Amino acid sequence: MALAADRIHGLLLPVADRYLLVPSALVAEIGLPDTLTPLPLAPPWLLGVMNWRSRPVPVCDLGRFWGPPVVPGPKSRAVVFYPLPGRGPAEFFAILTNAEPQSRTIDSPAVLLTDEDAVHPHLAVSLDLDGKRVGIPDLVSLSELFYDPVASPDGGSLDLVPA
Repeated sequence: MALAADRIHGLLLPVADRYLLVPSALVAEIGLPDTLTPLPLAPPWLLGVMNWRSRPVPVCDLGRFWGPPVVPGPKSRAVVFYPLPGRGPAEFFAILTNAEPQSRTIDSPAVLLTDEDAVHPHLAVSLDLDGKRVGIPDLVSLSELFYDPVASPDGGSLDLVPA
């Protein structure tokens, strides 16, 4: 029997042609993507802003970093995340998915590390999980991309809340 320390409780987010594995504790809510308000001069991965609990929340398409963009459809969901480390308490963001995320408890022996995406700047690690391509996002890299216009290759940033 596996110990609790050998388990990861997370969500598998179907994004483009792969899944992202994120800790459940980082997710504030999963819902239907509301009407997105486009932002002028936003980078292509920033789809716009949705209204969530009376606050503007930027919605990102991380699929654009690895291949085809997410095509919004009736099964799409907006996964709203708590602010990344080092950000203000109101700086939520959302990721658009192809379908409903799946809750998973993963035992560490079931995970096979791959080096397929080892050089990808926004993935900490790639996994083969039950035959699925799974990436664990690099939160530090995403934080820099989202909030630092100098670090972002296209100059975009998610700074929607005044400092």
